[in-house]
Amino acid sequence: MIICAGSIFTDYISRIDEFPKKPIKVLSRGIDKRLGGSAAVSAFTAKILGSESKFIGKFGDDDSSVFLKNELKKFSINISKSIFIKKCQSSQSFVIEDTKGERLLAAYNDPKLLDYKKIPKLNFRKQDIYAVDMRWIDMAFNIAINTNKKNIKCVADLDNFKSSNKISQIVNKASHPIFSEEGLKTYKKNINMQKALFQIFNETNKFVAVTMGSKGVYWVENDSLYHCKVPKVKTTETNCAGDVFHGAFATALSLNKSNSQSIQLAAATATLKCMKKGGIYSIPKKNMVNKFLKKIKIIKIK
Repeated sequence: MIICAGSIFTDYISRIDEFPKKPIKVLSRGIDKRLGGSAAVSAFTAKILGSESKFIGKFGDDDSSVFLKNELKKFSINISKSIFIKKCQSSQSFVIEDTKGERLLAAYNDPKLLDYKKIPKLNFRKQDIYAVDMRWIDMAFNIAINTNKKNIKCVADLDNFKSSNKISQIVNKASHPIFSEEGLKTYKKNINMQKALFQIFNETNKFVAVTMGSKGVYWVENDSLYHCKVPKVKTTETNCAGDVFHGAFATALSLNKSNSQSIQLAAATATLKCMKKGGIYSIPKKNMVNKFLKKIKIIKIK
């Protein structure tokens, strides 16, 4: 079971030809309503790749909440440990996306949802893999601490956070901390990527990685630096590609793949996702990913 804990959003996507140089009125080519959120999309990715998955998040009791629960129900994703808050809006985001797949995103979280402190009690079974994002920091912290105690694998999506002691503890305790490019810059200020990765490796003595979009993925393990190179493709939608990566990585770990093989599978899944529009409905299936794997190259740098 892949257990994904953190954010869930209703995304409203407006498609335009290109971003203007200054704020003006532009014509939208279409509007879509989709499920989004890092942990939620990771749960969908695991399910589509053939694993059982569970999502743990915070919901309001509005129309948006009904939409999100229905989407999860369609894919038979368990939400029994999620929190449901009365008289509260579920999280929503408004995304403007151009024809190249680049986006501008504005997210809204109801203060009542953010301030809710209850943490569901989890069993922490050895056979499960956990994946957490930083939008529900208390939950991510709790999972990182407990999985570390019980030697359970935990993939931490380290993006969109403010540095704190809890973030440092998550990096130290999660078995697989994976930074976004901006997340790594936030965590290790004014240090280049390679030096930052080696610093974190020396502090934790374990695998640490950074995803860098079309530049691929870099990671350090066993005191060596590796690069996963992705092929150039026609990108049509980058929204949620990172979330797909983390869900696919956790899925590969659950199949006892090595870190290198897990990176390769995750990069293949995320790259294919970028080539097709449709949010969770364009996450590639396992057979497509397996065919694409040969295009994903792993290089040992030093």
